[in-house]
Amino acid sequence: MPKGLLLVDKPCGWTSFEVVSLLKRRFAKGEKVGHGGTLDPFATGLLPILFGREWTKKASSLLKGEKEYVFTMRFGVETDTCDLTGRVVKVCPVPEESQIRDALSSFTGRIRQEVPLFSAAKFRGKPLYCYARKGIAPTQKTRDVEINSLEFIEYLCPDATLRVRCSGGTYVRILARDLARNINSCAHLIALRRIKVSRWTVDEAHPLWSLLEGESLPLLEESLC
Repeated sequence: MPKGLLLVDKPCGWTSFEVVSLLKRRFAKGEKVGHGGTLDPFATGLLPILFGREWTKKASSLLKGEKEYVFTMRFGVETDTCDLTGRVVKVCPVPEESQIRDALSSFTGRIRQEVPLFSAAKFRGKPLYCYARKGIAPTQKTRDVEINSLEFIEYLCPDATLRVRCSGGTYVRILARDLARNINSCAHLIALRRIKVSRWTVDEAHPLWSLLEGESLPLLEESLC
C-alpha cells in the first residue's frame, strides 16, 4: 500500500473529496487517505494528499505553514457564495485601480473573517453548506487569520488579480468580498489558484490526469519527524 505525501494539481470542477476518493479507489483501497486543506470545486492548484495512517495523523504538523494563492475578483457583483457559482445578491459600481491599491494595506496582518455559510466548516456536526442549501442560516462564526502579504498584480476592469500569502484557515472568497466592501463596491471570485502550501509549491505537483495514467504514485517519502 502507498504511504507518503502526494502533491496534486487539482483541476477545476472537482471537489477535494472527489480527488481523494478517486485516488484511493485507484491506488489505495483499504488504506487511510486524506488531504491537506480543502480547495473549492472551482479552484485549482496545489492539493497535498496523504496516504497511510501515520501520514494522515501528521497532516496538521506537516502542512502548518503559510499558504499562497493567486486570485481574480470581479467587481460590481456580489454572490451568496462569494464566487462565480453563486446567486447574485448585489450589484454595485466598480472602483478605480487606485482605490483597490490603497485598500490593500487594510487587509494585511491579523484580521477577523466571517466563516462563509457555503463552506465545509462544521456546525453541530454538519458542514455549513448543508444548512445553506436548505436556506438555513446558523449564526455565523468568525475567526482570526493572518495575511502576511497582499499584492496587486493587474486590473482589467472589472477584474482584479491579486496574490496573497496567508495562514491556514483563510477564506480568500471572504477576503475579496470584504476588500470590495471596504471601498464601497462589491465583488466575487472568478478564479482561485493555490500555488503554495508550507514548503511545497504547485510547480512540484502532478496533474490529476497524469496520475491516473500511471501504475504507481510519485510519493514524497520524507521523514515524519
